[in-house]
Amino acid sequence: MRVQRLAVAGVLMVAGAVGVVAAQERGPERRQGRPDPAAIQAELGLSPDQAAQLKKLRDDGRKQAIRQRADLAIARIELQEAMDAPSVDDKLVAARVKAVSDLQASSLKARTDQRLAMRRLLTPEQQEKMKQLMRQGRVERAGARQQRRPGRPGSQGMPPAGPGGPWSGEIDGQSEFEPER
Repeated sequence: MRVQRLAVAGVLMVAGAVGVVAAQERGPERRQGRPDPAAIQAELGLSPDQAAQLKKLRDDGRKQAIRQRADLAIARIELQEAMDAPSVDDKLVAARVKAVSDLQASSLKARTDQRLAMRRLLTPEQQEKMKQLMRQGRVERAGARQQRRPGRPGSQGMPPAGPGGPWSGEIDGQSEFEPER
């Protein structure tokens, strides 16, 4: 799960910055999360060649990420099938765990390679501006997420989830493992 989040963060690095600029320049009619490449190009001062190379990297990365997510989902299903078999084959389970682990590692490597390739295309000044846009975009997306999720525990006056939640094992305030009161 952590690897998937890192993958998304790497791919969204450029996309998030685009969203920030788009929201600032186009206002509310621009959907959040939909980067505007022209706005990013202008904000960072990208040359047409830089913009074309970044677009190719982003598109190739998205395609690769889709393939990797599908392969990982299949590997997880196969692992679950091996675990759910009437007679568990330890060697098969170990092989399936290794397959999942290898796919996660290759996904992380691909995202890292893509981020490094993007950095090589940008000047140091453009890299710094991108970092600023990314920070600003994270703050704005966090605020937007809070607004889209009213009634979630810990937001808009609701107390955070505590004992008795759906996974606590408690029924009517009593743990299923405690003797009846």
